[in-house]
Amino acid sequence: MSSINSISTLSLPADIRAAGTDAVKDYKTAVGFEQRLAGQLIKSMVSESSLGEGPYASTMQDTLTSALTTGQGLGLARQIYKEMQS
Repeated sequence: MSSINSISTLSLPADIRAAGTDAVKDYKTAVGFEQRLAGQLIKSMVSESSLGEGPYASTMQDTLTSALTTGQGLGLARQIYKEMQS
């Protein structure tokens, strides 16, 4: 999983980028939280199946997490960001 600092500013929504550096920082924090939450959910789901076993289990979990949270993600980051702004 990527760290908050490695999230590209160019991948953020245009309205967030236009709102300034504090907005970008807050949104990156929200995206990071969404990534960690999705990672924990996936880890929990696969730990009880054969997908959680084998030499590539961790890589598969990380890839699935990235696939779910890349682009628009799950939509949690936007909601978390809105709550941070209120």
